[in-house]
Amino acid sequence: MFAPLSPYQTAFDLSPAAQVIMDHRGCIDDVNQLACTALGYEKGRLLGQRLADLVHPQEQPVLFNTIENSARTLDPFEMDCRVISPVHGLRWFAVQARAHQVEDGRLRWYCVFNDITDRKRHAAWLNERNALLTALSHNLPGMIYVFRAGADVGGHLDFVSEGVREMFGATPEQAMTSPWVLYDRVMPEDLALFFQQRDAAMAGSVRLHSEFRVRNARGEWRWCAADSISGLDADGHEVRCGYIADITEHKLYQEACVVAETAQRASQAKSEFLSRMSHELRTPLNAVLGFAQLLRMDPQQPLLDDQLRKVRLIERAGAHLLAMISDVLDLSRIEAGSLPMSVESLHLETVLHDAVSMVADAAEQARVSLDIAPQDAELTVRADRVRLRQVLVNLLSNAIKYNHAGGMVRVQVWSEGDLVRCAVSDTGRGLTPEQLDHLFEPFNRLGAEQSGIEGTGIGLVIVQRLLALMDGTLSVQSQHGVGSVFTVALPAGAVAESSSFAGLGEETPPSLHAATIVYAEDNEINVQLVRQIMTLRPAWALKVATSGQEALSLITATPPDLLLLDMHLGDMTGFELDDALQADPRLRHVPRVALSADAMPDRVHAAKDRGFAAYLTKPLDVVALLRCLDELLMAPGH
Repeated sequence: MFAPLSPYQTAFDLSPAAQVIMDHRGCIDDVNQLACTALGYEKGRLLGQRLADLVHPQEQPVLFNTIENSARTLDPFEMDCRVISPVHGLRWFAVQARAHQVEDGRLRWYCVFNDITDRKRHAAWLNERNALLTALSHNLPGMIYVFRAGADVGGHLDFVSEGVREMFGATPEQAMTSPWVLYDRVMPEDLALFFQQRDAAMAGSVRLHSEFRVRNARGEWRWCAADSISGLDADGHEVRCGYIADITEHKLYQEACVVAETAQRASQAKSEFLSRMSHELRTPLNAVLGFAQLLRMDPQQPLLDDQLRKVRLIERAGAHLLAMISDVLDLSRIEAGSLPMSVESLHLETVLHDAVSMVADAAEQARVSLDIAPQDAELTVRADRVRLRQVLVNLLSNAIKYNHAGGMVRVQVWSEGDLVRCAVSDTGRGLTPEQLDHLFEPFNRLGAEQSGIEGTGIGLVIVQRLLALMDGTLSVQSQHGVGSVFTVALPAGAVAESSSFAGLGEETPPSLHAATIVYAEDNEINVQLVRQIMTLRPAWALKVATSGQEALSLITATPPDLLLLDMHLGDMTGFELDDALQADPRLRHVPRVALSADAMPDRVHAAKDRGFAAYLTKPLDVVALLRCLDELLMAPGH
C-alpha cells in the first residue's frame, strides 16, 4: 500500500478538506479522518475499496469514464456525485482529482471531496420555485421577480419571468446577470425614489409598493407598479418576491377622474355663480318692468298717450335686457353642462300654440301674418316642454324680426318615420352662403347689428344646442332676398299628458273671493311691487314677512289661503322654509307659489317635485301672476 512521506502524511491527516488517494486501479490507498467522517465509513472499511463502488449507481459509469480519460491525458477532473453513506444517507459531493505518476511509474489520484448536499438541495428548491414562478407568469401580463440585496445598490435578481421582455426590452438571462439592464430603463428621478422606498421596505421587512416610469421594448414610456413582500430562501436569507405590472391605463384613468372631478367642481361653481348672477340681474329688472306694467294697467290713473308710449319704451328696453340676460345665462349653463332637462312626450300642437301666442303681438306690430298649417292634434314629440317652447319662440321671433311689413311666417308640422319635423319659413331678407357658414357662431349677428334690429347673436346657437340636448336637430335653407326655412326635427313621442305646472292658463276673470296671502320677501322694492299688484284684487289681504322665520310664525299662527315665497330669504332658503311647513300636518297643504329671480331650471324642477303650485320668475309678468293666483284661489276649497 502506498504510504506518503511522513511530513505530508501529517498534513494529509490534518487537512480541513476530505481527501482520498487512489491507486492505478481506482482503489483507495489512503483516506484522511475528515473523509471518513464525511463518507460515513471507518477507515479500515474504505481502504482497498474502489472509489466508484461508493458512489450512486447512476454516477458510476461517468466516474469510470472520467478516471480512464484522466489516466490517458493526466488532466485533472471535477464532477459532482452522490454517495450512499451508512451514517448520513444520500449525500452530494463535489470531487476534484489529479493524476500523478510515482517512482514505480504507476498512477496515483489525489482526490478532494466537498459535501455540497445543502447546495444541491438549495439548487433543487430554486429550480422548483423558478418552475412554479415561470408557470404562473405565463398567465400574468406583468413580470415576476425574486430579488436579494447585495454589495451593489442594484442587488441581484434570482429569478425574472418572461414578462421582462415586453416591459423592459431585456431577456430574463440579461436581467439575472445584471439588474442594471432594467434600472437603466427607469426614469432617473423615479429610480432614485424606488431605491429609497425599496431599502426602507427591506429594513422593516414590510410590503413595498412603488410606481415608476419605464421605457419599454418599443421605446414608449409606460407607468409601472412594483409590489413585493419579504421572504426567506432555503438558507434562511431574506429575499423580496415581487410583481411588476403596467399601470399606464390605470394612471390615465386616475388622471381623467381628477380632471373630471375638477371639471365637476368648476361646473358646480359656475352653476352657483350663474344662479347668483341670475338673481342679482333679474331683481332690479323686476322693479323696472313690474312698476312699468302697473303704470300701464292702472285703471284709477290712466296714462296719457305720451306717457303710455314712454312706459312701453321702458317695458321694451327692459324686455330686451331680460332676453339678453336669459340668452347669455342659458348659453353659459349649456356650456357648463348644468342645464337640466325634463324630456317627456308632449303634444306638439299645444307647445306650438303657446309659442305662437307669445309672438302674436310682435307679429301684429310688425304687420307680419302668421300662418299655422293644419296638423294632427295627436302628434307628439320627445322634448322638454319649456325648452321646446323656447326653441319655437326664438325661431318665430327671428322670422318676424327679419321679415318685412306685409310679409308672412308659415309653420308646417309633419311626421317622418321616427321623427317629427316642424318647419318655420319666412318671406324675409334671407341669408347669403357666406352668412350661412357663420350662422351658428356665438355673438355673430351677420351684419344685423347695423340694422337697428335688437338681438344678441346667440339665439340660434342656443336653439341648436337645446335641440341637441333633446336628441333633435336644426336644419336651414335660405336664399338671399327670398326668405329662410328653419326645420326642427325631434324624436316622435308616445301619447302625451298635459302639464300645467307654470300656472299660466287661459285668462280668468278677476277674483272677487276673499283670501289671505302671506308673501315672504326680504327685498323692500319687491314687496312694494307686489303690494301695488294686490290693489288690483281688493278682496285679497296681503301679509308680508321679511324673513323665513317671520313667515313661519305668521303661517303657524293663522294658516293662509296661499303662500308667495321668495326662494332667497335672508335667514333661510325657500326650500328650507318649505321643509319646516311640511313638518307640520296643519301647514303642509297650504298652496305655495315661488316668486324668484333665480330662473335656473334645476330650481324650477325641484320646486315642481316638492309640490309647489307654480314657479314664477322675476321680472314678474303682472298679468301672469294675477292669472296664476286667480286660478289657485278659485279652485275648489277656496
